[in-house]
Formats: sequence, structure tokens, C-alpha cells
Amino acid sequence: MKRYIITLLMLLWSHMAFAGQTTIVNAGSDSGAYHQVLTMVGQKIDHNFIQANNPIVASKHFDKGNVLTMWSTEWPGDESMPSIEMDMHSIVAVQAYETILCSRKYNSMDEMSGKTIKIATWGDSPVVKKFLDSLGINFEIVPYGGSGDTVRGYLGKDADTIFTIQTKQSKVEADGNCFAFSANGDLDFAFVDVIMGVNADHDMVKSWRKVVSELSTTEAWQSAFAGTATYVLDCDNAPALINKVNAAIELNSN
Repeated sequence: MKRYIITLLMLLWSHMAFAGQTTIVNAGSDSGAYHQVLTMVGQKIDHNFIQANNPIVASKHFDKGNVLTMWSTEWPGDESMPSIEMDMHSIVAVQAYETILCSRKYNSMDEMSGKTIKIATWGDSPVVKKFLDSLGINFEIVPYGGSGDTVRGYLGKDADTIFTIQTKQSKVEADGNCFAFSANGDLDFAFVDVIMGVNADHDMVKSWRKVVSELSTTEAWQSAFAGTATYVLDCDNAPALINKVNAAIELNSN
């Protein structure tokens, strides 16, 4: 009887220890931004780390409970990818490259109405084209492979208007004016990744939010993820963050 009680107590203790532990599952590579984010968070919490390398393998570990992972808003648009809920209960934080619309010739989207506008932006991104088409303006894309080349092309006067990430604003405004921002809700487009919990209890998600909130103010975090904005979900910003995530998912869906 005594041996049975001791065994039962050990099992209960083991269950409690597991229930309080986070399983971090990295659906990205072992050298990318997802790994870096999750590693920095993991340094602040008791956890077990699983390097999955892709979302399909990652999803096989989600039944462990109290899983912390990072998920791209591009994946829900791919039917071959696992489907998980990204909502106010599961979202820990959002990392976003915010975007801007700027021009040396126009000061608003209303001024562009009825005109053909040459716009410097990413030329190999169907999602960007889909977004620009949704604005109801006749944009003619002057294509570039990255944000740096896009800015150089704009400043070289290949186009009078530019759609790029907000970190390029100071360079763009050397010759023009930025008047629409995804950070302000003017544009429903940002490059968005989600730090989130899967099969996680409410208190655990709250604790992760606290950790990310504290980390995001540190010099190490800001240096590691320069160019991105980190928004930790709370009662005040939940609707705006969920809209940002859903807008990114919709753009990435066929």
C-alpha cells in the first residue's frame, strides 16, 4: 500500500511538472528568425525545445499541450499546411514589417484615382500585387527584388510612387511624402508572423505575453529584429491585432 501511494504521488508530481512546462516547437529552420525568437523566449521560461524545421512536422507535436510556436500568415492560405486557430486566446504577439505608401507627385490615394500610377515595389510577390489591385487604383508595377532596390529605383525616378516597408521611410522622404501606413490602419497589408500558443491554458498564454512584452523592450531584441514591430496582445489591442492577422491571411489565400 505504501509503495502504491509513493508511486501515485510521483505520477501526480510528474504530471504537475509537465503541466507547468512549455513545449517550444520551431516550425522554421534552425538558423532563421523563428528560431531566434523562440530561443530568446525560451531563455526566460522552463521549456522543452523541439526543432521541427517545417510546419507539417511541427503540427505533429501540438498535442503535447502548452505548446509555444511561431506561425506564418502565409501558411493558412496553403491547403496542404496544418490548420490552427489564431485568435485572441492563442495569439501571444505579432511581429510585423509595417508598410507605407509614398509619392513625390501625390499626397493621397484619392489624388491617384482615375490615373495610371507607376509604383516601385516588389515585382515577384503575387500578394503585393493582389493588395495593390484591391485599392482600386490603376497601378503599373515597376518591379524590384527587395526593399533596398525598390527605394533606389524610386529615388532614381523610375517611378513617382512607392510601396515598401516602413523602415525605409526616412530614405523615401528625401524625395517625397509618405501618407498611408499599415501601422495606422491606412493600409491592410503588413508582413506578419504570429507568436502563439497551441493547446495552451489561459494562464500559460498570459505568462508568455509577459515574457515577450519584457523582451521586446530590450536592446538585444530590438537589435535582433530591427525593422519589425512586435505587438503583444492585450485587451486594448486585441481587435486590431486580430484584424491585422486576418488581413494578412486573406491576402495570402487563393
